[in-house]
Amino acid sequence: MSDKFKNTKGKIVEYIKFNIIGISNFLVSQIFYISLYLIFHIHYLIAYTITSVLSITAAYFLNSKFTFKDNEYSPKKFTMTALVYIIEYIINFILIWIMVRFIGINEIVAPIIAPAFSTPPVFFMMRAVIKKNKK
Repeated sequence: MSDKFKNTKGKIVEYIKFNIIGISNFLVSQIFYISLYLIFHIHYLIAYTITSVLSITAAYFLNSKFTFKDNEYSPKKFTMTALVYIIEYIINFILIWIMVRFIGINEIVAPIIAPAFSTPPVFFMMRAVIKKNKK
């Protein structure tokens, strides 16, 4: 097998793992979000914010260990990961607000749709953060 093929295959496998972890994290986050919104009557944007903080932390540890095979956790990598997910959070926050306020999409459905737009760029940013210092 050529090195180029192995490299491409490795990136595809990473992307698949990233999405499996992302979907799992997303499902748990959605259950938490829906609970905050429907049971505790917390405003949908505040509930989304609380859920995002927990999700960002879980994503860092899960993607480091399982997607990118990096067990060397560091405050710098965590901070960079948080910055990547803050970018995703801002994109999704704006999309959710637009979908609810202007398009009329339900507050439960909008957070399910928004990540479809932010996942691909977040994968490449996360890959750069986690693998940057790994040789």
